[in-house]
Parts: sequence; C-alpha cells; structure tokens
Amino acid sequence: MNSLPEDMIYEIGTFLSRKDFRSLLSTSKEMKYSKYKYQYLNLNRERSKLFASNQENGKLFRSEVLLQIAYPNKQLSLDLYNCQEITDVSMLENVHTLCLSGCQEITDVSMLGNVHTLDLTGCYGITDVSMLGNIHTLNLTGCYGITDVSMLGNVHTLNLCRCIYITDVSMFGNVHTLSLSQCNRIKDVSMLGNVHTLNLSYCYGITDVSMLGNVHNLNLTWCDNITDVSMLGNVHTLNLSRCIEITDVSMLGNVHTLNLHCLRITDVSMLGNVHTLNLSECYGIVDVSMLGNVHTLNLEGCYGITDVSMLGNIHTLNLTGCYGITDISMLGNAHTLNLCRCIYITDVSMLGNIHTLNLTGCHGITDVSMLGNVNTLNLSYCYNITDVSMLGKVNTLNLTYCSNVTDVSMLGNVYTLDLFDCSGITDVSMLGNVHTLNLSNCKRITNVSMLGNVHTLNLSDCKTITNVSMLRNVHTLDLNGCRGIADVSMLGNVHNLNLAGCYRITDVSMLGNVHTLNLSYCDEIIDVSMLGNVHTLNLSGCSGITRGLSRVVQATA
Repeated sequence: MNSLPEDMIYEIGTFLSRKDFRSLLSTSKEMKYSKYKYQYLNLNRERSKLFASNQENGKLFRSEVLLQIAYPNKQLSLDLYNCQEITDVSMLENVHTLCLSGCQEITDVSMLGNVHTLDLTGCYGITDVSMLGNIHTLNLTGCYGITDVSMLGNVHTLNLCRCIYITDVSMFGNVHTLSLSQCNRIKDVSMLGNVHTLNLSYCYGITDVSMLGNVHNLNLTWCDNITDVSMLGNVHTLNLSRCIEITDVSMLGNVHTLNLHCLRITDVSMLGNVHTLNLSECYGIVDVSMLGNVHTLNLEGCYGITDVSMLGNIHTLNLTGCYGITDISMLGNAHTLNLCRCIYITDVSMLGNIHTLNLTGCHGITDVSMLGNVNTLNLSYCYNITDVSMLGKVNTLNLTYCSNVTDVSMLGNVYTLDLFDCSGITDVSMLGNVHTLNLSNCKRITNVSMLGNVHTLNLSDCKTITNVSMLRNVHTLDLNGCRGIADVSMLGNVHNLNLAGCYRITDVSMLGNVHTLNLSYCDEIIDVSMLGNVHTLNLSGCSGITRGLSRVVQATA
C-alpha cells in the first residue's frame, strides 16, 4: 500500500466506511501515522444523517467530522443527501465534494465558494448564488428561487435544469458543460456558441439557434418553435427529437450522431454520411435508399418504407413496426437487426450470419433452420414455428409464447434459453447444461430432475412439478406458484430461492443457509427459527408463523 500514489489511495478511500478506512491505514506504520488518517473521509448517506442529528451521538460524531474537515490537506467527500435538519453549512467551506441535494432548509450558501463539486439539487430556498463562481462542478437543478446567475460564468460544469425564472444566459459562453433543460423563459442563446455540451431541451422560447454551430453536443429536444437548423451542420451530436416545426434537414449530413425522432420530414437523402441516425416515427419517410453508409440506423415505426434493399451494409438496423417491408434478402450482412412486428416477412433464410436478430411477432415465419449461427435470437410470439432443432448453437434464444414448439432436446448447449409459456413442451431432460433457463408457465412439465446443474432456473407457475430435490445445486431458483411442491429440504444450498405461493410447504428448517429467500403467502409454515442467518427474507402473508419470528427479526435487525 505504501507504494500506491496518493490519488489512488484517495479513490480507494471514497468506497470505504470510516471504520474500514482506519483498518486500511493500520496495515503499516507508515500508513497509520501518515496524513491519510484525516485526509480521506467519505461519509455514506447513513453516516451523513448521523452528522445532521441533534442526538448526543450525532453531536459527538459531528464534532469529530468538523475537526477532520479543519485539516488543510484533506480531500473530503461529504454526502448529506436529504438531511432536511441542516440549515447552516458555513462550516463546510473546505469540503472538496459536497452533496446537499434535498436539503430544503438551506438558504445561505455564500461560504461554499471553495468547494470543488457542489450538488444543491432541490434546494429551492436558495436565491443568491453570487459567491459560487469559482466552483468547478455545480448542480442547481430545481433551485427555482434563483433568478440571477451572472456570476457563474467561470463554472466548468453547470446544471440549471428547472431553474424556471432564469432569462439571461449571455454570461455562459465559456462554460464547458451547461444544462438549461426546462428553462423555458430563455429566448436568446446566441452567446452560447462556444459551450462544448449544451442541453436546451424543453426550452420552448428559443427560436434562433444559428449561433450554436460550434457546439459539440447539442440537445434541442422539444424545442418546437425552432424551424431553421441549417447552421448546425458541424455539431457532432445533435438531438432534435420532437422539434416538429423542422422540415428541412438537408444541411445536417456531416453530423456524427443525429436524433430526428418524430419529425415531419420526408427527404433524408443528404444524411448518408451520418454515423448514428434516429428516424423513428418519422412517418413521412418512404425513401431510405441513400442511407446505406450509415452505421447505426433506427427506422422504428416508419411504416411508409417498403424497400430496404440498399441498407445491406448497415451495422445496426432497427426496422421495428415497418410492416410495409416484405423482402429482407439484402440484409444478411447486418450485425444487429431488429425486425420486430414486421408481420409480412416470411423468408429469413438469408439472415444466418447476423449476430443479434430480433424477429419478435413475425408470425409469418415458419422455417428458422438457417439461423443456427446467430448469436442472440429472439423468436418470441412467432407461434407458427414448430422445429427449432437447428438452433442448438445459438447463445441466447428467446422462444416465449412459441406454443407450437414441442421438442427442445437439441437446445442443451444454448447458454440462455427462454421458453416462457411454451405450453407444448413436456420433456426438458436435455437442458441440464443451459446456464439460464426460463420455463415459467410451462404447465405440462412434471420432471425437472435433470436440471440440477442449471445456474438460474425459473419454474414459476409450473403447477404440475412436485419433486425438486435434484435442484440443490441451482444458484437462483424461482418456484413461485408451484403449488404441487411440499418438500424443500434439499434446497438449503440454493443462493436465491423464491417459494412464494407454495402453500403446501410446512418445513423450512433446512433453508437457513439460503441468502435470499421468499416465502410470502406460504401460510402453512409455523416455525422459522432456523432462518436467522438468511440475508434477505420475505415472510409477507405467512399468517401461520408462531415460532421463531422474534429470533429472525433480531438476527436481521
């Protein structure tokens, strides 16, 4: 530890309680008697409330903390979130990182000008922030009592979200990161052209953004009075979601990441060089032939599109709800392809090389034999599929509500397999090597004896299962609503066990080593005295308990 640099020791200290940090310092004489003893103090929220308490132990703790704050070499991080008893913060002027979020009784912050990072979210009693101009990172979200921010122009990162009475922001041209979200009285942003990251979402009063062309990251979501964005072509990341008065985006072809969600645009032919493009719910778009070089393209809900033949080189393509599409034969080179609810697609034979493929709700598909090399495959609600024998090499496979699938014997090597409500399945004996297996609501399954090596197993609402003695090595086991189960004596090594609604269970004496145990509404249970070592225990609705409850309460207190 002695060889670690100071900044690394500080970073470690921020994750430790005071007791643990003192233990760390005691590992060597050099550490024990070094400046670190008082330099690094991080209070979690529980300890911060003790700091604010007027009880005797709180006063003693506060005195100790204030003594340590007084040391000149400290790098103190102090979280006093929602400590509404606090009114005077003048003694905290030397804290490095200070969270006073939710401390609604605070009105005077004039002494906090030397703090590096200050969070005053929701401190609506504050009206004067004139002394905070040297702070590096300042969060004033929801401080709606503030009207004058003229002295904050040197702050590096400034959040004024929901400071609704601010009108003049002309002094913020040198701020690096600035959020003015929901400051809807602001009209003039012409002086903010040098801001690096600028959030003006929901600033309805803004009409002219012509001077913001040099901003790197610009969010104009719901600025629905803006009509002209022709000067924003050099912005790197531009969010124009729901700026519904914009119709011309022809000058935005050099933007790297562009969000045009829900715009009334029809012509996107000039956007072919955009890297990441969101055109979801742009219902007027029909021609996307010029977008073949886009890396990531979201066309969700663009139901006017019928031809996607020119999009074969796109890396990540979302065509959810584009039900006008029938031919996807040219999309086989995509890495990630979402065709959810493209209900008229029938042939997917050419999609075998795709890494991640979502065909949810494509109920016109019957043959998936060519998809065996797909890594992540979602076929949920494809209820006309019957044969999945060729999908054994898929890593993550979702067959939710594929009710006509009956044989899953070839899926034993799938890593994550979701068979929720596959009501035709009766035999799961070959699935013992699956890591994460969901058989919830598979009502015809009776024998699960071969599933003992599954890591995470969901058998909820499999009401015909009675014997779970072979599942003792499962890590996470959900038996919620398995009303046929009475004996759980062999499940003591399960880490997370859900037995909610298993009302035939009477004896839980062997479950004392379970980490997280849900016994809610197991109302035949009488004695829980052996569950004192359980970390998280749910006994809601267990009205029959007469023994051991006080012991459990004391153990978990």
